Amino acid sequence: KKPTVVQVARCEFRRNADVVAEILLRADGRCESCGHDAPFIRASDGTPYLEVHHIVPLAEGGDDTVENAIALCPNCHCERHFG
Repeated sequence: KKPTVVQVARCEFRRNADVVAEILLRADGRCESCGHDAPFIRASDGTPYLEVHHIVPLAEGGDDTVENAIALCPNCHCERHFG
């Protein structure tokens, strides 16, 4: 009935907040893949909710730059990772 506990070690990237801000500003509340409006508004600050995705993943040597990132709705973001 109880799941097994597993310890996991991982590496994380320290993202450039300016890149995230620039991508979200560029997207202007619309997914840069499907073109639909963001699915909801963030309760914390009233901005449209989109997720910033790296075209070439950071783990594969991609740069944390505006040129290598796009703003996606959660559905398109999941599709990029798992579709």
